[in-house]
Amino acid sequence: MSIIIDLLVSIIQTILSSISPVKTQIGAGRKSPKRKNSSQKKKRYSKKKPREPFQQGMVNIYDEPLASCREGTMSNGSWDSNGKCSELGGGVHQICVKEIATNARGFSSRTGQSNWSDQRGTANHCVCLGAWSLYNDPDNMAGRMSNKEKILKCEAIPKNALSDNYVSRFSEGWNKWNGLEINDQIVHGVEKLMENCHNSSVPAAKRNKLRQNYCRFAENHEVLRDRPLYQRHCRGNRQN
Repeated sequence: MSIIIDLLVSIIQTILSSISPVKTQIGAGRKSPKRKNSSQKKKRYSKKKPREPFQQGMVNIYDEPLASCREGTMSNGSWDSNGKCSELGGGVHQICVKEIATNARGFSSRTGQSNWSDQRGTANHCVCLGAWSLYNDPDNMAGRMSNKEKILKCEAIPKNALSDNYVSRFSEGWNKWNGLEINDQIVHGVEKLMENCHNSSVPAAKRNKLRQNYCRFAENHEVLRDRPLYQRHCRGNRQN
């Protein structure tokens, strides 16, 4: 009897030993699914649009809400989506020139650019503080008559222009223009702005606001303080 039992045990062990390697082999052939580690997951970032270098809700040099430089369906003239010269960075396009192709012929070519301004037709344009200053430098007036016409849309020029931040803002500003600037060109830019925007055709209340803004700005800059314009408007018997 014991011989039969031993024989059965031997047979069972033989069967089990033949099955076990198969299981191992089958198990080895299977790849367990890999779980992604949360730390290894790729982070998706939404692309942020570059911040528009414009500002809304600005006031003009008369302390009134800033008007639009754009009129009607004029093509883009370096203004914001509302047609305003509200740029605070970049080239600081803050001076609104009316019908630049006619009123400021050769503006861009005389300030070291291509002749784009003469291709603007009857459109207005927001020009850079530095380019405006350089354009009005007396030496740059050679070969053209001094334009006595009022070519600026003054209600569309932001008060920020008469701020210390924009004397030499980044690579631009009143005294900067792409490496083509001349010494103290701010004088020509600021005084030409006053000639356009502070005259008898402007209501007295608005002239007084501009005078105050100009004097507050000019008193911080010797090159402007020494000028007859400053003496006339900001010292002694002030003229509105």
